[in-house]
Amino acid sequence: MSGIVDLHVSEYRPGGRMGEHRHDEAWFCLVVDGTYEESILGMRNEHGPGDLLFCPAGATHGQRFGSEGARKVIFHPDDTLAGLLAEHRARLDGRPLMHRSASLQAMGRRIVQALAIDDDHATLSAEALALDVLAETGRGLAELTVMEPGWLRRVREYLHEDPARDTTLADLATVAGRHPVHLARSFRLFHHCTPGDYLRRLRVERAAHLLRTTKRPLLDIALECGFAGAAQFSRSFRAVHATTPTAWRKAC
Repeated sequence: MSGIVDLHVSEYRPGGRMGEHRHDEAWFCLVVDGTYEESILGMRNEHGPGDLLFCPAGATHGQRFGSEGARKVIFHPDDTLAGLLAEHRARLDGRPLMHRSASLQAMGRRIVQALAIDDDHATLSAEALALDVLAETGRGLAELTVMEPGWLRRVREYLHEDPARDTTLADLATVAGRHPVHLARSFRLFHHCTPGDYLRRLRVERAAHLLRTTKRPLLDIALECGFAGAAQFSRSFRAVHATTPTAWRKAC
């Protein structure tokens, strides 16, 4: 086994959209041609040829494609490869990552060409090239993820366990075994947001899933996801998705 799973090429029509969705597995995506905008975990990013993107498992994201559409090489690592990447400081359980270079675009085109041959060796050749892509970007991944300390990882795991739980910075400091000031500074350093921002995103993503998959009243969803009421829910949702829960549900 190469460690690369479900390697394939996806093409998207000009001006097309992909509604918000999530994957059970972590995915890598290498943009070969075209441009698009992606919203993920409260962020909006523009992507183009040569961008290698990483989408963490369970992260809700949506995409809007440019006037030329887009072509992407997509794959996800198996557990063994994910473990190997982690040993080299490329953590695959946190924020989305991005690395861009012209050489990556060329490698992506070679993968497209390899798969187009469609013989017994096509997949093997393409998977080997995908491993080269990860090797090419290994240093960049390590620089972006740095090696999150175990105590900070415990804090994130605590937040993920029950995002609706009432949580204070003092609570998180107790979980971490660190001073609140140290915790707050370290969290921002590693995740580019405050613990409160991170928790808001977790609650909003849970609420977005319920809005999309159920017909439950907004207030019920708000309370289940840890918001004090409809007004707070609407403010937090707008902060992440730049629209109201009602408008987002209608768009879905």
